[in-house]
Amino acid sequence: MSSVRRRMANLANSVCLKHSVSLWFPHQSPAAHRSSSIGFRTFHRSYVVSSSSFSNENREFVIVGGGNAAGYAARTFVEHGMADGRLAIVSKEAHAPYERPALTKGYLFPLDKKPARLPGFHTCVGSGGERQTPDWYKENGIEMFYEDLVSNIDIEKQTLTTNSGKLLKYGSLIVATGCTASRLPEKIGGNLPGVHYIRDVADADALISSLIVFPENYLLQRLFTPSLARRYEEFYQQNGVKFLKGASIKNLEAGVDGRVTYVKLDDGSTIEADTVIIGIGAKPAVSPFERVGLESSVGGIQVDGLFRTRVPGIFAVGDVAAFPLKMYNRIARVEHVDHARRSAQHCVKALLSAQTDIWRDH
Repeated sequence: MSSVRRRMANLANSVCLKHSVSLWFPHQSPAAHRSSSIGFRTFHRSYVVSSSSFSNENREFVIVGGGNAAGYAARTFVEHGMADGRLAIVSKEAHAPYERPALTKGYLFPLDKKPARLPGFHTCVGSGGERQTPDWYKENGIEMFYEDLVSNIDIEKQTLTTNSGKLLKYGSLIVATGCTASRLPEKIGGNLPGVHYIRDVADADALISSLIVFPENYLLQRLFTPSLARRYEEFYQQNGVKFLKGASIKNLEAGVDGRVTYVKLDDGSTIEADTVIIGIGAKPAVSPFERVGLESSVGGIQVDGLFRTRVPGIFAVGDVAAFPLKMYNRIARVEHVDHARRSAQHCVKALLSAQTDIWRDH
């Protein structure tokens, strides 16, 4: 082992021994969907890097994910002086972490309205923080693995395997994988060319929508009152958007060129379309972390008030985390950018200090 790697391994051991890691044993099944007093057992854990076969030089902390939560977690590590030479991030994205809400907002503005483009909305500009470009990660000694997915986790050996064949070692792991877009079934045309799902920059490129089809009686029924929904509908209609209320899609059909051409509705009517954007919700991206512990009621990876999973040294934050919401005495999973930011920050502080307060509300 080189002197640099030996020093890194020794440093990793000293930090892991300094900070305790807790294993959570809930008093009742997660399916009960109610939180209660939680008992903890504390384990002190260390590991030794004895081989150069790992793809990541920075083996103490690893974040899996490339969205808001990953970017804000990285910033918190930097703020506490624990990133340089210690942190690695694995992301399926081709870009450094960015403020994902921009994809369905400023990114789709017409050119004369100055649409959002990278590097303009890298984290953490959404909260008034520093713009963390790829150079920012290099300057802070953070190792980045772009365009790669984690395909397997070995909890006992504390290793991750990626689709590209990389073997990564971790001391503490933060799962910040977020959600994946819910898709229409392939048998009704959900994967036809011209059908889009907006979850990343590639999805959002060159898209514009002129017709919205939804089964409810008014827009965003889950979020808006009827009067507020009407105000939004009027605004959109003034800008050329049409609404089909109470309508459901039966299937999508392709033309002679193989691209989507028609949208068939349940009432038998047909809409011509050369581009279809599907927005039917999202699912927590838990694979391949199912063994860490899933929450059966709201989905996602179950964590405690410090975002610790049942497995020592593994944490989950953001959209994928199902945490105890004390205000309503239940387990919750929140798909909101503010929760992604704040849960990531709170998790890193909890990881680095046993004195961090319990998370009580987003």
